[in-house]
Amino acid sequence: MAEPLIRSFKLQGVGPTRLLGRLEASVMEAVWKLGVATVQDVCDALGPDCNYKTVMTVLNRLVNKGILSRQRVSKAYSYSPVESRGQFLEDASRSVVGALVKDFGRAAIAQFVDIVNEVAPDQLAELETLAREKRRV
Repeated sequence: MAEPLIRSFKLQGVGPTRLLGRLEASVMEAVWKLGVATVQDVCDALGPDCNYKTVMTVLNRLVNKGILSRQRVSKAYSYSPVESRGQFLEDASRSVVGALVKDFGRAAIAQFVDIVNEVAPDQLAELETLAREKRRV
C-alpha cells in the first residue's frame, strides 16, 4: 500500500475538512470544481475576502503534500488535482479504515457495522453483499 497522503483525521470536521485544514479543503473544493486553476482563479472562486498570498501558500503546500500538481504557464503556475474528489475521498477512507482495523481489529469492525446500521441501515445489506463477494475472490 502506498504512503497515505493524509496524516490526520479530525472527528469534528465534515467531508474533506476531516482530512485537511478548513482553508485547504476550501481550496481543494475550488480546484476540483475548476479542474485546472491559477491562484487568481481560486481566489475568485473563494470570494472577495480571499487573500491572494494565503491561497498561493496553501496551493503550494497541497503540491508538497502530493494532492495537487503544479505547472508553469507563462509567468504564473496552474494547479490541478492529482486525483478526482471521489478518488481522493476513497483513498482517504481506505487509509482511515485500514488504520482503525489494524490498530483495533474486531472492535473497529464491529463499530463500523453498528454505525452503518445506525446511519444508513439500507446500506447494511450492501455491506453484507460486499463481504460475500470478497470471500469468493
